[in-house]
Amino acid sequence: MQTAKTDPGPMGHRALGASYRLSVLVAALMAVQALAGILAPGLYRDEAFALAAWRVNDPVTLLFALPVLALALWFARRGSERAVLVWLGAMQFSLYNYAFYLFGAEVNVFFPLYVSLFTLSTAALVFGLVGLDVRRLETALAARPARLVAAYLAFWAGILAVAWIGQWAGLVFAGRIPEIGAEAFRLIAALDLSLVVAPVALAAAWVWKRRAWGLVIAVVMLVKGVLYSALLSAASLPLFGTGWGGDPLLPLWLVLLAGGAASLVALLARVPE
Repeated sequence: MQTAKTDPGPMGHRALGASYRLSVLVAALMAVQALAGILAPGLYRDEAFALAAWRVNDPVTLLFALPVLALALWFARRGSERAVLVWLGAMQFSLYNYAFYLFGAEVNVFFPLYVSLFTLSTAALVFGLVGLDVRRLETALAARPARLVAAYLAFWAGILAVAWIGQWAGLVFAGRIPEIGAEAFRLIAALDLSLVVAPVALAAAWVWKRRAWGLVIAVVMLVKGVLYSALLSAASLPLFGTGWGGDPLLPLWLVLLAGGAASLVALLARVPE
């Protein structure tokens, strides 16, 4: 393993160092964006549904997602392989999260931040995955199969796929407008089906087959899933004043939060320190 100056984590590779530096920049920009959104909400130019989303998203990002990323980067710098995977999961969260701002928010003064966060998060995630020494993880699933985790991942991918494909079919073939509106449906369904359902389904299959890349993708997606399930659960709390209180989907968000956290702990326990 190289020194900490050139190798921020135990899975030594030059691309991982590039990912680390990009991720530090992402963390700084996340803090700027979230604070700006909280302190100057009037700069958002969206309708009520989107405004309610940003009102929850900004504080949860600042108080929950950003500390997770910062701690993962800190521990990864000190040699934790588990922290490296958590940090890449936080990059997946950032990529997914800021895709909503970039493609869903009305153009405002934050637009350059959205572009930067989406682009840098994508680059950091790609460089990080390229930089992993997956051979070190080959025995993590071989000794003890993680079939329950694979089953949970399949459930997660399946329930999202059924929900979005079902609403698409209702819209196209029966003319039923989704409750969130056609435009919001198109954005959320497109991002979920491409950035969540596809990789989670792949992770489920590969974890079942005990492939090392299955563990990597599963941890990355589970970190994103736990962070976003916490965000969706928070959206139902009256303290945000979003009007989402009593959300009938809250039990589902809590199930995904608990299932994701349990699965994440189970997989990280297999990763050597």
